[in-house]
Amino acid sequence: MKKILFISLSFILVLMAACKDDFLDRSPQTSITTQNFFTSVSDLQTYTWQFYDFWGPTYWDIPSDNTTFEKGSIKSLLLGSVTPDNIGGWDWKQLRTINYFLNNYHRATGDPLSINHYGAMGRFARAKFYIGMVKTYSDVPWYSKDLSTTAKDLYKGRDTREMVVDSIISDLEFASKNLFDISHKTLLSKWVAYAELSRFCLYEGSYRKYHTGEKDLHVTKTSDYFFNKAITASEAIMGSGKFSISNTGKPAEDYANLFNGGTDLNANSEIMMFTHYEKGKRTNGTELVLQFQNGISRTMADTYLYADGTFVPKSVTDTLRYEQFFTNRDIRLKQSIEFPGYIQPNEAPTAHKLPISKTAGYGQIKFMPKVKGSNWDGYMTCTTDLPLYRYAEVLLNEAEAKAELGTLTQTDLNNTINKLRARAAMPNLQMAPPVDPVLAALYFNVSSSQKAEILEIRRERNVELFAEGFRYDDLMRWKLGKIFELPQQGIYVPASGFVDYNNDGIPDYFITNDASKVPANITTTYPGITVDNTSNSGLSYYLEFGDHGHVMFKGEKNGLGTFIEPKYYYRPIPTSQIILNSNLKQIFDWGL
Repeated sequence: MKKILFISLSFILVLMAACKDDFLDRSPQTSITTQNFFTSVSDLQTYTWQFYDFWGPTYWDIPSDNTTFEKGSIKSLLLGSVTPDNIGGWDWKQLRTINYFLNNYHRATGDPLSINHYGAMGRFARAKFYIGMVKTYSDVPWYSKDLSTTAKDLYKGRDTREMVVDSIISDLEFASKNLFDISHKTLLSKWVAYAELSRFCLYEGSYRKYHTGEKDLHVTKTSDYFFNKAITASEAIMGSGKFSISNTGKPAEDYANLFNGGTDLNANSEIMMFTHYEKGKRTNGTELVLQFQNGISRTMADTYLYADGTFVPKSVTDTLRYEQFFTNRDIRLKQSIEFPGYIQPNEAPTAHKLPISKTAGYGQIKFMPKVKGSNWDGYMTCTTDLPLYRYAEVLLNEAEAKAELGTLTQTDLNNTINKLRARAAMPNLQMAPPVDPVLAALYFNVSSSQKAEILEIRRERNVELFAEGFRYDDLMRWKLGKIFELPQQGIYVPASGFVDYNNDGIPDYFITNDASKVPANITTTYPGITVDNTSNSGLSYYLEFGDHGHVMFKGEKNGLGTFIEPKYYYRPIPTSQIILNSNLKQIFDWGL
């Protein structure tokens, strides 16, 4: 089990000058001198424990089109209220900690392979830091060493995306070659480095393919270069024989057990790395996926296929009632989204459970702890272990990269997508599948000789990796930011008045288009929410067609704003940092 250590003040950065508080103008100062600390492999291990706190699991898809969550910072962006003067970010604290280690780890004596292993941990951590920076800002200064306050490079300008991306890949390739093949999956291993390399190269390849010609995008290598690197990294893992899709022949639970505490993740053949939680020491808030403002959108729910592998026409989902929605569908739907009769682990079997979240969408149950008591017993006390890297993602990366290159074969599908479908007892995906017009409209800019295959691979990716934090990055790399302009829809409501959604004889909601008609006992006798279309009501929801239709956000009724391309695929550097370092310049029109 990975130890959770608190790094002493020996490793905490010390302020060098109050007026230079936010940039790379601070060096790690230690009460233990560098000369007498970085001397052994044990010292390296002690220092690198803190790197594990730099990354962690995600258990929802906020913000994205998968949720009905009112879009927060994205909505502010679309409304034009995000500016260099009010934005945060541009935080380099992690990099200072990492580079300090990388500048000193080679001083240790001992087993050279162990020394290189910990050096590879540092380079993996640096790559992860810079991946986040590139996704946010594109061109950023690349710092490969710890800098003093007088270093001439401290206040340099942006390096090109090309240079930074090449450096990231160099770090990840070093990590994949030098990290140990560690058996306990709470620890960083070479296979995780390969997985991150696969993930990032797929991201960068598709980014360059779909963002070609953007102003201020300083790149030279083609998308194919990165797709091929993603394939090479994926196939290193696939060829290792170390991992396989977890399939015990129980399609109704195998998928869910990866996320709800139903299986030992260290023993699970699919898990490459996970985060361990322990009562009283480290907990998570996965119970909030159903209780928090995280409704699942109609577009996400509609993505799931029928059980026979055919897609559900929009003409059907336009009026598909909640109690009918889950019938004869991909079994992963009922392991991800709240279904009629679902009982939350902390409720009595007879509890009346509403099939609607606080934000008008379907309720998310993926990541809900399986058992109360052993896994959780109150707010933010969950101890279910959570995946960080799954073999399923590697297979999806492989399939997508090959389809973007136009080289995908049926054998490739059988080795990737169809292994995921087999766990869910779904039919195999065949080459040249029928084109779902809904997906074709959503992913309107697909550019490949294998467009039909890409559409289905993107469907599979969204279903399989739902709520694991991939969707926003996927939309960005596919240049689909315009999706954020579209109002989201929740569940379908067939009529006004009392509605019994799961046919148990008990009304679930009172629906009205006149707030004055809401019965006095609506909050007691009939738990639920009320929606209406009156402009002077304080309620957040309205019905698509007045007295029926999908539940929608009133705040989105008159539009969400404009996603300006390419500007909003990036964020500005805060003005305070431009003042501090005059060599930094805004790009993608953020300086206008």
